[in-house]
Amino acid sequence: MSAPEKIPSTTWHEKEPISRELRLLREELWGPIPPRERIQWSNALLDNPPTELSIMGKLQNTQLLHRDGIVMNRQWVAVARYWDDLGITAYEWLLQKGTLASNTPENTTPEEDPWGDCTEEERRAWTAATLRFPPMFLGATVMGLHDKHAKQTGITNSKGWIDLALEFRDAGFTPEEFIELNTQVRKFRKRGQRNTMITTTWGNLNKEYVRLKAQQWTNWLERYRAGDEPLALTEELLSPHWISQ
Repeated sequence: MSAPEKIPSTTWHEKEPISRELRLLREELWGPIPPRERIQWSNALLDNPPTELSIMGKLQNTQLLHRDGIVMNRQWVAVARYWDDLGITAYEWLLQKGTLASNTPENTTPEEDPWGDCTEEERRAWTAATLRFPPMFLGATVMGLHDKHAKQTGITNSKGWIDLALEFRDAGFTPEEFIELNTQVRKFRKRGQRNTMITTTWGNLNKEYVRLKAQQWTNWLERYRAGDEPLALTEELLSPHWISQ
């Protein structure tokens, strides 16, 4: 028996050429926006869809998305073109959508500062802690832009992240204790099992993230500071709260 004929396959690094018609259409739609910024805008628009699309519309919109990461819906691209013409970047557009909270000195008064009375040192320490254990999933673009901004500036500007930090700070936790608690809790979380102490949030694309409630863990904090071994302590406190499924 002869060997089966090998059928050429196209992988991510062997992409089929884009047709001339599609290239021209893409240039017409996106105009002066550079290729890198087209991808940023495409992801921002996917995270915050300007319009609902039919099944056919979704197919047409993503004909280049899975190849080059660029959407092709005229209405969606028009949104990007409109804000780009005003000098607004995809990241700044996401800020305006309310996903992120601008906390730059020129845009925020002391009364409006989402960090309240936290010192700069505390803000940086809590930012590093919440980057390790984010409270929710906001979509790939928002998460990427947020993390890049937080790492560059040292201070997060996401309201959800700030709220998480302040909640645990107000309950008496330090950033290091927040990290220790979250590290231990995740050792016991398993797929298909539920525990009322391991609270979660549901973000974009139905992604579930562990998002603990600080007040439920103040006893853990007291005993941890008293010298209890953290792994055994966490297991003991979780034990009565498992839900049979």
